[in-house]
Amino acid sequence: MGRLRLPLLLFVVLLVSLAAGAGQQVKGEEVVIPSDSGTTGKRFITIDFDNVDIRLFIKYISELTGKNFVIDKAVQGNVTVLSPTKISDEEAYRVFESVLEVNGFTTVTSGAVIKILPSADARSQNVQTLRTGAASHPEDRVVTQLVPLKYSSPDEMKKVLTPLVSKTSVVISYPQAGMLILTETLSNIQRLLAIIEALDVEFTEEEVAVIDLQYAAAGSIAKILASIYQRSPVKKGAVATTALKVVPYDRVNALVVLADIEELRRVRKLVAKLDTPVQRGGGNINVYYLQNATAAELAKVLTTMSTGQPAEPEGGKAPAISRDVKITADEETNSLIITATREEYAVLEDVIKKLDIPRQMVYLEALILEVNDSKDFNVGVDWMWNGRVSGHDTAAFGSFNSNSDIDVGSAGLSLGILRQGIKIGDITFPDIHAILRAYKGDSDINIVSTPQILTTDNKKAEISVGENVPYITSQQNTTGDSEFNYTNYEYRDVATKLTITPHINQADTMRLEIQTEIVKLKANSLELTPTTFRRTANTTVVVNDKDTVVIGGIIGEDTTFTENRVPLLGDIPGLGWLFKSENNKTVKTNMFIFITPKIMRNPADIAGVTLEKEDNIDKVMPEAKQLIHKPVNKENAAILTERGFAKLLENKNREAKEYFEEALEHDAENPYTLLNIGVVAEREGDFQRAAEYYQKVIYTNTEATAIEASDPEKKGLLLVDIARENIERLKPRMSTKK
Repeated sequence: MGRLRLPLLLFVVLLVSLAAGAGQQVKGEEVVIPSDSGTTGKRFITIDFDNVDIRLFIKYISELTGKNFVIDKAVQGNVTVLSPTKISDEEAYRVFESVLEVNGFTTVTSGAVIKILPSADARSQNVQTLRTGAASHPEDRVVTQLVPLKYSSPDEMKKVLTPLVSKTSVVISYPQAGMLILTETLSNIQRLLAIIEALDVEFTEEEVAVIDLQYAAAGSIAKILASIYQRSPVKKGAVATTALKVVPYDRVNALVVLADIEELRRVRKLVAKLDTPVQRGGGNINVYYLQNATAAELAKVLTTMSTGQPAEPEGGKAPAISRDVKITADEETNSLIITATREEYAVLEDVIKKLDIPRQMVYLEALILEVNDSKDFNVGVDWMWNGRVSGHDTAAFGSFNSNSDIDVGSAGLSLGILRQGIKIGDITFPDIHAILRAYKGDSDINIVSTPQILTTDNKKAEISVGENVPYITSQQNTTGDSEFNYTNYEYRDVATKLTITPHINQADTMRLEIQTEIVKLKANSLELTPTTFRRTANTTVVVNDKDTVVIGGIIGEDTTFTENRVPLLGDIPGLGWLFKSENNKTVKTNMFIFITPKIMRNPADIAGVTLEKEDNIDKVMPEAKQLIHKPVNKENAAILTERGFAKLLENKNREAKEYFEEALEHDAENPYTLLNIGVVAEREGDFQRAAEYYQKVIYTNTEATAIEASDPEKKGLLLVDIARENIERLKPRMSTKK
């Protein structure tokens, strides 16, 4: 009985074990085959797993290979592996990787451990990177492979490979280096490398085409195509090659092109766009219309540039302007006709733009008068002799001291500069007009001429005031049956001529080339045989803007012949001299020439001179101003505003207000005028009216800035911003006043 109980107990235990493994069956055999050398042999095993938990399978492989695994929590499920033949440990591990890959998992080596995680997460892990060559073993672990391409485009190759990889894999194209970057299982990468090797070959299906040109030159188009289709080198240090071959055939003006069909289609399309007719005026003949310069004068300057070039320039470089350039001036249209290449015309055009600029103008105001030597007419100026003046500081020049007086009796040419008024004797006159008004009724002072003229910089201005006097050149008398008298006349100018050439320098200084000629008829000269006095002065001076130049020391003598006789008795022949007397009186005169140059920088300055002349006319002849029909414009408003601003700085509020009110009649929206008249109203205590003017400035929405300001901190600010600040500052005062 006891013997039967023991086999029965073992049978029950066996049934329990079979019941526990009914869902998961594992079978493995281990066989050791000794090596030929007698050392430890290679181990071979057989593996059979039927619906086994993947984690149990991982544990089995870990114990078999001795590898350490870290299992991601997402690794779950059952696996089935059938291996009827014996395999080695290395093969068993590759089977293990294949099982993981089939179930969407993979291995990533990280130091001494191997991570097992979903394939989708493997590409962001530290996977092994293979730079060149194929994998030595078809493993199923995830790696990154760098694949350099020789002929194919990385973008095109990516399009081919993307459908051949799994959704969790990554294919990246890098055209700059001509490479593909693959992140995939090593076994699949081997397959992809084989495909790439088959596709990355030199394309040999090319065609030869002849493209006829109608307008463009074959050589020029060939150079353009070669530049466009140049391919960058694939490897560092490699020589760049062209994607197609283009040969110009100048004999028939055509292109011979060797390229594939697609490339040839693009080349034909590009050539069609380039082979277009040249527009009129786009050849070597160009017309440039000048705005400020004179065509004839500028043509001389530009012609000198081309003819002055050496035949063989230094350094082997071609000159910017060749001698083949032709420049012709058309005075009717004030334009230049230039025959040159595009490159040469571009150089000439740049030069023309720099020369064809508006030139500043100079307003010249002069006064020429003669003073009797008996007249006390001492002019206090900065006199100089054979020297020049620069800056505003006075200095001694030669034998004359600065700010010295010179009287009418001084001999020789003297030159002086007046900077702050014209001092004659003890009286200082503000300008030439004041002298004219003061001495126009003085018999000892003869005002010869008061010329005024406007000229451009570096251009000669000439004024001539006088008369055309007849001179007898020959006389002939005939006698006989009839008597005839023949007299031949020649007319000559007896005039006052003033020629001035201004040259504007930097810092508002001017160099004036002055030529003066005074021609006068001598008193009591015989009829039809006039005698003239001629006096000239030529000099060059350097003055500042609005300074007055005085030229003196031109001495002349006028001889007056007078005869007194007793009526009837003085005409007795032989005895008449007893009853008459003759007297020759000589009067010495000194000529003074006052010249005041003023630089006209813009139309507003010219408008200011016009207004000034109107004011002078209004003082001398009030009714004459009504005859001037000058249209109202904004330039007048700008001038009046500047004058009002000057009075405002002097705290002459009433005079400033008059200027501003008159300026608003010319331009009611001038922001400078509105802002300044608001300041006047604020000074007068009318804060409400001041705020209204400031608000009008804001309504103009102007972008003008304060060029000058009594407050240095506001200089350069927008006028609208200043107006807003003034309104905010006035709000407490307006509320208090209410």
